[in-house]
Amino acid sequence: MAMAKKLFHFRHFFLVVVFTFFLAIHRTHQLHNSQSYALLKFQKLLGYPSALRSLRTTKDFCNVESTNCLTIVCYEDNVTQLHVVGDNGVSYLPQDFTSDSLFATLGALSSLKVLSLVSMGLWGPIPESISQLPSLEILNISSNHFSGAIPIQLSLLKSLQSLVLDDNHFTGTIPMWVGSLQGLAVLSMRKNSLSGSVPTSVNDLQTLRVLDLSNNDLHGELPGLSSLKNLQVLNLENNTFGPHFPSLHTKLVSLVVRNNSFRFGIPSNLSSSYQLQKLDLSLNGFVGPFLPSLLSLPSIKYLDVSANKLTGTLFSNYSCNSDILFVNLSSNLLKGELPSCLKPENKVVALYDRNCFSNEDQDQHPPTFCQTEALAVNVMPHEQKQRRRTASKRVLVSSMGGIVGGFLVFGVVFLVIVRVNKKGSVKAPAGSKLELVKSQMNDKHDEVKTTRTALSVLENIISRVPTPNKEFVKTLARSMMEHVVSRVHHRHVRPARSIVEHVSSVNTAKLLSDARYISQTMKMGASLSAYRTFASDELKEATNNFDASCFISEGACGQIYKGLLSDGTHIAVRSLKMKKRHGPLTYMHHIELISKLRHPHLVSALGHCFECSHDDPSVSNIYIIFEFVPYRSLRGCISGSSGEKLSWAQRIAAAIGVIRGIQFLHTGMVPGLYSNNLKITDILLDNNLNVKICTYNLPLLTDNKIMVGNGTFSPVVKGNVQARTKDGEKNDVYDFGVILLEIILGRTIMFHNEVGTLKDLLQVSLATDDIARRSIVDPAVHKQCSDESLKRLMEICVRCVSENPTDRPSVEDALWNLQFAAQVQNSWGRDSIDARESPASPSLE
Repeated sequence: MAMAKKLFHFRHFFLVVVFTFFLAIHRTHQLHNSQSYALLKFQKLLGYPSALRSLRTTKDFCNVESTNCLTIVCYEDNVTQLHVVGDNGVSYLPQDFTSDSLFATLGALSSLKVLSLVSMGLWGPIPESISQLPSLEILNISSNHFSGAIPIQLSLLKSLQSLVLDDNHFTGTIPMWVGSLQGLAVLSMRKNSLSGSVPTSVNDLQTLRVLDLSNNDLHGELPGLSSLKNLQVLNLENNTFGPHFPSLHTKLVSLVVRNNSFRFGIPSNLSSSYQLQKLDLSLNGFVGPFLPSLLSLPSIKYLDVSANKLTGTLFSNYSCNSDILFVNLSSNLLKGELPSCLKPENKVVALYDRNCFSNEDQDQHPPTFCQTEALAVNVMPHEQKQRRRTASKRVLVSSMGGIVGGFLVFGVVFLVIVRVNKKGSVKAPAGSKLELVKSQMNDKHDEVKTTRTALSVLENIISRVPTPNKEFVKTLARSMMEHVVSRVHHRHVRPARSIVEHVSSVNTAKLLSDARYISQTMKMGASLSAYRTFASDELKEATNNFDASCFISEGACGQIYKGLLSDGTHIAVRSLKMKKRHGPLTYMHHIELISKLRHPHLVSALGHCFECSHDDPSVSNIYIIFEFVPYRSLRGCISGSSGEKLSWAQRIAAAIGVIRGIQFLHTGMVPGLYSNNLKITDILLDNNLNVKICTYNLPLLTDNKIMVGNGTFSPVVKGNVQARTKDGEKNDVYDFGVILLEIILGRTIMFHNEVGTLKDLLQVSLATDDIARRSIVDPAVHKQCSDESLKRLMEICVRCVSENPTDRPSVEDALWNLQFAAQVQNSWGRDSIDARESPASPSLE
């Protein structure tokens, strides 16, 4: 009897489990009736095309096997993605088809995030009913026959990140409201019939990564696009933009302006586009010299400047990027010799016919042809000639004024320097200490008086310099006079012989050429005091003469001390004792780099100081001064054993801060800083939880075998700058991936072999459901994260720690994915709060 009772209970339990399992499966794949009906009607409106054949035999739409033509993705009983690819056959559509009824039907899929209807033969305007899909993040309706103007209803889709309208028949202009789509990363409208100019509101799309307007009827001047700092791909091919070339950011990867109406010279800042892989300037009217530096850009693979009027003489010893694959110099006015790096034996496809190169097998003009044609480029009507002559005279007079002004500045400063040096060479008078002090005070008074007189003369000279050259002469004068003033200050103010050189006086030409980097750096570090030189006495006072109570840590090459300046600023001072002695000028290139290390997500440099002994002019100590950040590591706020841990949203924000810091190290200066050997213990959090990277590589002294950061020292990376650049970016991405692992899992990673195991764990969880993914996340935050943000972080983390460097994402790609995860998490957080607080929220049974 007992056995029968047990058997009955067992059977009852088994049936309950089976029924529950069946119910769970049924519920998982069962769409709401309105969405199922919408998909059935969607097939009917399209005339049951072959691309949707697999939908005819099932109502379980969420479990339809994906094909090249159809993909449906569901989440929690809602369709979130719909991808359909047809064969562009208009005959398949019923005669009564209208785009309005199509999008009205799709409006029932209110949770739709991705809608891709490609090559379906769809026609008509985009209807107002498109606004019924407010959750859309990606809209791709390319290769159809849509027509009419781009409707304003698209501006209501505030979540749009990708808008692809390629290969249709859209007319009218690019609307001004396009700038309101603040989250847009991809805007592609190529191969339509759009006309007019590009609206200035495009500059508001700060997250834009791809802008493709090729093959339209657009014309006129382009707005400056330099504010689009995330823009990587710009394609303007086959329009009539021009004649002026737009200002662009230097982080472009692909730039195509083929067959437009650009004139004048090739913009010189293209030579600073160190990530540029493809550059096509062909079939325009560019004149002036060809820039050989374009051949050796560190990332360039494709270069086409054919069919312009570019001039200049090339030489065989010009260098090229070793990875360059295609170069087209055809139909220009180039002379000299083809660079040997473009010869066939270097495995590069090079076209250079219809130039004036000597002794080349491709068809060339005689040298006189290029000379004659180059002169003919400037031929113009009589009136324009007259205006040009007048303007040329003004330019000549202006240039002469600038040159004369420059020589006058040089002469005045030279006299001041001679006077200062002469004073410095006079021996101290014999006698009492009081007499010595009086003599030094008189010397100081005379030198200051001389300096003031020189400044007065300089101001008078500068006021007479023509306007176009005034800024140049002022910069030159300021740089040179700062040198004189520092010499006066150095001789009389500092009792110990501590040499403090001002960065801007080292190399004026180099400083002017790097002006854009300094400008960007100063903007990023606006909250910090200006980078400056420090006197050794000032540092001694700040650190109580480097007292033990101010000591923080010690590395192989020096100590770090905490200090407090007289204005109340807390600083960290790195003291470096030189093993081999050199003069100050030896180190000034590295000091220039240090002066640019100012970014919200770096422990930034504030200044430096050189110190020499009394009897030796070489530098004995270098002090690097950094901002002081209380030591609170990211690891301690995630996997530490005590203290409050960061929330999921705060962890995403911290990851974004780290990757932005890495991005600045790579691109904020030239050359960038790579292979930084980043660890989670090198990431500090200030009082506002802002991330600051405290250790990064800056080769300062090869003899000392160090890399200067603010926290620790690492061995110098061997190899040249190009080798470090090529591999270093991916090394830093890998290190970031390890940091991201710890952020996600909330566990300390101590050994390299753990990374592979944890990566495999993430990969397995990505192939399962949300419950499995959450089971491996840090328990402190696993209930706080949205499914989409968690999945996105896991995916980018797995890519970052790939064994093959080529499989790892770029820094920009990682940043974009993290920003997307943050956006999704914020939206989810707001929805969760609304759901909890709303009295009308239905309870789930």
